[in-house]
Amino acid sequence: MQASLYLALAYLKPKRHLLSVINMLAVLGTLMGVAVLIIVISVMNGFDEMWREKILTFQPHVSVFAYPHGMEEDHPLFEEVLELPSVLEVSPFLQTIVMAQSRDAVEQPMLRGIDPERDFLYKRMLADQENTLQDGRLEFDETECLIGVDLANALGVRAGDRLTVYSPANIPQEDEVLLPQELRIAGVFSVGMYQIDYGFILTDLWTARDVMGLRSGVHGMQVLGTDLWGADAMAAEIGELAGYRFTARSWTQMNQTLFNALTMEKTMMFFLLTIISIVASFLVSCTLIMVSVQKTREIGLLKSMGFRNGTVMGVFMWYGLIQGVAGIFLGTGAGLLILRVRQNILEGLSAVIGFEVLPKELYYVDGLPAKVVAGDVGMIVGLVLILCLVGGALPAWLAARKDPVEALRHD
Repeated sequence: MQASLYLALAYLKPKRHLLSVINMLAVLGTLMGVAVLIIVISVMNGFDEMWREKILTFQPHVSVFAYPHGMEEDHPLFEEVLELPSVLEVSPFLQTIVMAQSRDAVEQPMLRGIDPERDFLYKRMLADQENTLQDGRLEFDETECLIGVDLANALGVRAGDRLTVYSPANIPQEDEVLLPQELRIAGVFSVGMYQIDYGFILTDLWTARDVMGLRSGVHGMQVLGTDLWGADAMAAEIGELAGYRFTARSWTQMNQTLFNALTMEKTMMFFLLTIISIVASFLVSCTLIMVSVQKTREIGLLKSMGFRNGTVMGVFMWYGLIQGVAGIFLGTGAGLLILRVRQNILEGLSAVIGFEVLPKELYYVDGLPAKVVAGDVGMIVGLVLILCLVGGALPAWLAARKDPVEALRHD
């Protein structure tokens, strides 16, 4: 064993004085810095992945809009887009904001009309009925609809009840009046995202046309591609193919504000929480300064025996490094453990304070998501380790620079 490492371990032996308390505080500060960084960054990663999964449950890779004039269901663009090598499936859709009424309850969701035989998002819901179906059935006929679970709760309805649906077409015209449509609720679905579970009614194209006062046509097409992350390039390619009459937008473009905000928040939280690790490095520095002062005579004795400055400096660098590694190891374990039981902690905290800590209506999620990324954990560990080394470098250098004669005279 190196002499510097042996002496560092000897100095770290717990003793009943203030230095032992400061050693513990330095390790605790490093532990907190690592744990908090891992927890926060993992939760941010979880939100990013969860929102992406939930959004793509109800949104295609690319949406082609034909507002305001619409397009025919047999428009040549459907075949042209389907022939692109990056496209797997296409399906038509109708979509408009409506007013849904059940007795005295009124809400304003989005009504989406789909072709159940062709809509790949609807087929995905059917394939995952165990998780998406909350009540009734997902199959529906004409004059029937599916609604999100939060919308059903807001309206006080369930499968088998009826909704009166008003659209902008119900505004009286000079020559005709279009009456609102009554739709029977075939089933209640849930994708786990409040914005969707509260904001959508699904029905077929023909029923949607009756609600909107249309005789034919659709508002656009949904496109499923081969590459999730190539959606922007696919949208640009479809846009060139479609021309100026239609607008093609990828799922990332339609949710750009959400993901930009999440990325900025993740970056800012990382830098702000790094301050905890910086404080921990100051604690390491304070500990080394106190050790160097306490061991001044021993430093003088070592140097008089022929120990070089590098060896003396190594003693204190090892001292700080051991503190840092202990804090990093314990902090990583604590962070991963808290992430594992995060839901229990969240539920317990909500029960203690009397209200929901993470309201679904505000954060659009049910529960606290988290995703541990090995690269992020490695970056956090590396950053904290560097801060601990930097924090210990100056006191170690000052200790090694002490004059042996003056050090031996130290009282």
